[in-house]
Amino acid sequence: MSTAADTYKKILNIFFIILLIILIGIAIYIIYRFISAKIINGASDDYIAEFDNEISDDQNIITDEASTTDSSNTDSESNKANKVKSARSTKTKKTASKYYSYDICGYIRIPKTGIKYPIISTLSKNALEKGVCVEYGPGPNEPGNTVIAGHNYLNRLFFSKNKNLQIGDKVYITDLYGITVEYTIYNKFETSPQDTSYMFRDTGGIPEITLATCSKNSSTRLIIYAK
Repeated sequence: MSTAADTYKKILNIFFIILLIILIGIAIYIIYRFISAKIINGASDDYIAEFDNEISDDQNIITDEASTTDSSNTDSESNKANKVKSARSTKTKKTASKYYSYDICGYIRIPKTGIKYPIISTLSKNALEKGVCVEYGPGPNEPGNTVIAGHNYLNRLFFSKNKNLQIGDKVYITDLYGITVEYTIYNKFETSPQDTSYMFRDTGGIPEITLATCSKNSSTRLIIYAK
């Protein structure tokens, strides 16, 4: 006949078995995530190397030495826009090969966080699992505001390290003309997931980019402006 003590031990054993299964499951999930990160980063690096070989004719980078963090500095910014237009006049827009079956419109490189990813042309749930996506706007290096969205993951994929970026840090965007433009971060803030005003801001026809990612619990959204 089982006693209360025996019953208690059985319940305790079951509890520890369930806990062990949960811990093993969590460990497997974490390992899977980090392996996935290495696979995606490797695929991204390989793709960008191929992209540069097929698309880029040279390594010229369009910068704006007169650019400051003052958003009213339209003269120097217009100069950068004119430089993009002039550089494109001698080039032909090309078609990049697909990345994980997705159309690509360029790639992003952020030296401060050490990331480099193809920019997927259209945002979708599945696309966000493979790279960063254009969420809104005309596209890389085009006049206006182009919003690029990326996930924030524990395995540090995509825009997971954007919280480390500061005003003055650089972001580089290479487009399908093979032109690379240097952007300087001038604003960084958090907002609610319901706020979409950052998408529709008027840049006065100047090429700007907005980087958007969520906090790990999705309670806030981190927004970064660069011009």
